[in-house]
Amino acid sequence: MKRILFTIIIIVCCLTASAQRKRTKARTQALPEINPIEAISDYKFADAENYLVLAIQQLQKKQQPTIQEEELLETARKGRIKLQATEQVMIIDSLVMPKKDVLNAIKISSECGSIHPLNSIIKEDKSLSSYFQNQLGDKRMYAQPNKNGKLRLVESLLIANEWGIPTPLKGFNEEENDNFNFPFMLTDGITMYFAAENSESIGGYDIFMTRYDADTQQFLVPDNIGMPFNSPANDYLYVIDEFNNLGYFVSDRNQPADSVCLYTFIPNEKRSIYNIDVLGEEKLRSLAKINSIKDSWTNPTAVKEAQKRLNETRNAKEEQQKKRDFEFILNDQHTYYTLTDFKKPKAKEKVQWWLESKKDLQSRIQELSLLRARYNAGTDTQKAQIAPQIRLNEEKLEQIESDLHDQEKEIRKLELE
Repeated sequence: MKRILFTIIIIVCCLTASAQRKRTKARTQALPEINPIEAISDYKFADAENYLVLAIQQLQKKQQPTIQEEELLETARKGRIKLQATEQVMIIDSLVMPKKDVLNAIKISSECGSIHPLNSIIKEDKSLSSYFQNQLGDKRMYAQPNKNGKLRLVESLLIANEWGIPTPLKGFNEEENDNFNFPFMLTDGITMYFAAENSESIGGYDIFMTRYDADTQQFLVPDNIGMPFNSPANDYLYVIDEFNNLGYFVSDRNQPADSVCLYTFIPNEKRSIYNIDVLGEEKLRSLAKINSIKDSWTNPTAVKEAQKRLNETRNAKEEQQKKRDFEFILNDQHTYYTLTDFKKPKAKEKVQWWLESKKDLQSRIQELSLLRARYNAGTDTQKAQIAPQIRLNEEKLEQIESDLHDQEKEIRKLELE
């Protein structure tokens, strides 16, 4: 009898263990059938988050690495939070183009400063980055690699007709692998927008905003400006034309390699977010992704007026670019912008020399700036080697500036005879 009971107990234990293994196996296979990367790209952040939490738990039980899943989980969490705070903004235009052409497509009033290709002042730059120059033309802001090759924001000031050594902007909590780029300052001289690739980004570059604190002489902790401006792709070059009430930003979301989309929008005086309870999550995702710019047109009259301003701005800038090759002040009444403006043949000939001298001047300024940057970061031995080159370039720069002044006087004399 005891033998029979023992056998029954063994059978029951085996059946129980088998059932537990089946239940455990069923729990192991309970992962949703989704690709978390695709879910994040489709702004289904909550779905990706749920999947990744379960996936991490299973990997931890198996004592397998979870680094990639944890990084994706952090992205999904940030995306879910920012999706719910998507700003209500009217996007009036979108234009797909090669990335290299985007700077030429952004037209802003001269009162707002200007943006230019960085390689126009730093020839070695191949990144298609930009630099911002203020309205007065005495301050430039741009990105420069540090000793580890990571981009940091710097500024350079024009002092005595010479651009100074770039100095890092203060106030940024920089991690080792962070990149900062594409700065733009509003006319208040306080508010700055820029792009950053860091732990606060949803993916790639995101657009951030910060303000300068005159008391501490540094920038405040930047804020990610959220959706629809930012996405799991690269978003950057946020520019505001305050005089035309137009804003621009660039994104490579849903674009092939080396192509971007330039979006134009109406800047808000106050930030207002969509109500997810009214719209529903699917509609909110569509607006955050910018599936259709027309869906954002809550005020058709304002959109029509903004589109008119945009067309006028584009046409005016194109017309200006056609007519202005340079600027030569002849006297108080006349300023020439092209070679054909000059009437006297001898004056035209001198102008060509003058233009070559101006190119040489810019080249010397760039070279001197690079030498000073190398001197500033160099060892004592390197500084001793670079110092004579700096002095030589300073002397050449002074000579070119003097020659330019003499050439301008001679051109005015020949043209006014």
